[in-house]
Amino acid sequence: MVVTAGGFLALSNVRRPRGTPDLANLPVADVPDPTDEPVEVVYCAGWDSAARAPVSPMAESVARAQDAAGGQYAVVLLVGGVARAVVEVCWADHHAELWHVDDAGRRYRGVAYRRWPDGRLRLFEVRSWNYAGPDTAEFDGDGPTFRARVRRDPTAAIGSIGITAVQSDGSTLQTKRDWPNWPERAQPPEDVATPAVDGWPALAGMTGPATVRSAPATVPTDFPWRPPRPLRPRHIAETVTEGARFRASDGRALTIQRIPAGTIRLPSGKLVVADPGWLDADSTPLAATVPPGEYRVDVFQVTANEPRTAMTAACRVTITDEPITSWHLALRDGDHELALGDGEFFGNPIDSATLCLVDHTGATAYQEAEIEAVMSNADTYRTLSSTTTDLIIVPGWSDGANPVWLGRTADGALGCYVLDFLTPDLATAEPD
Repeated sequence: MVVTAGGFLALSNVRRPRGTPDLANLPVADVPDPTDEPVEVVYCAGWDSAARAPVSPMAESVARAQDAAGGQYAVVLLVGGVARAVVEVCWADHHAELWHVDDAGRRYRGVAYRRWPDGRLRLFEVRSWNYAGPDTAEFDGDGPTFRARVRRDPTAAIGSIGITAVQSDGSTLQTKRDWPNWPERAQPPEDVATPAVDGWPALAGMTGPATVRSAPATVPTDFPWRPPRPLRPRHIAETVTEGARFRASDGRALTIQRIPAGTIRLPSGKLVVADPGWLDADSTPLAATVPPGEYRVDVFQVTANEPRTAMTAACRVTITDEPITSWHLALRDGDHELALGDGEFFGNPIDSATLCLVDHTGATAYQEAEIEAVMSNADTYRTLSSTTTDLIIVPGWSDGANPVWLGRTADGALGCYVLDFLTPDLATAEPD
């Protein structure tokens, strides 16, 4: 888990390296040299590493239509009849990734880009796998051997390169570098114009004459890959509905119970969501603000057949009773979703298994001792009040990080904030 500007980026836990890390010899993969040999281009749904063949080839016209509509497609690039690169594209998710392919037909180095609002591609990350042998399966193991994540500010300027690498002793190293000190033999392009559908060979360093393999003019029904997406809200509407029922993956029946938690005064309209032990003058509010006022708060618990199994699932601040038609990840100033990888989110770091809500002007209005005193009881929620603000404390179930979702009405207005406690019982449960 690593802290990012404006929030908490949830990543997998890593083992710390044993002994002195070898920063001079990170386990980077080979970077292919450019080539001016002839290139054969195959537009398709994706790549099958076991068969060493494109999946569901499509005509170039279909790929162009997919590109224009933001749909998925892939491009396999062959040199001398052998696949050397695969490009996966989906503009609906701002994503393009160039994969280098080894002699065994395995993708071993992925160079991922995000398409920014100005239409240009910015390098997002490089991942690579050092396979143990020629028979090792593609993407073997829990994750890549090496990952370099490019961290940018909202203007797309590079701040640093975050590196995660598996060392020879099996431990995992986390470090960072600046852009000029890129760890691989050659730097990938970090800011490029978005290629046309026939321009992907050039991004792969293949500048020779290109021919396109003919293929059916039909859109594939299935794709062997999916674009990376940040965490999405999962059944949030049901999670904040009194009496809603879920069926857990193990067959248990789960029920949502609403517990009214009074109101919260937001004199500035800027809501801070944080660990109550971390409140200070620098506490950053959510970027989505509301008119100054007093708003209803509810806590939602999920129970498995009996009350003693109750766990807090969510907490909602209601701004309006208008129906919610869409859900969006809450951000803070400086956050941008293009900085998030698959399943990642900006959340709220907690080390007391507890979250709190308070107006930005009240972040320093409460003494540490009185916060600790109310946290010591076992109530579903606890409230402290000053002359102008309220601090509502809601115990969760675990340390880590939690997202906040913005519920918006049909006209785009903010209808509610929902703190999602990512309760394990609901992780795979379906509405019943």
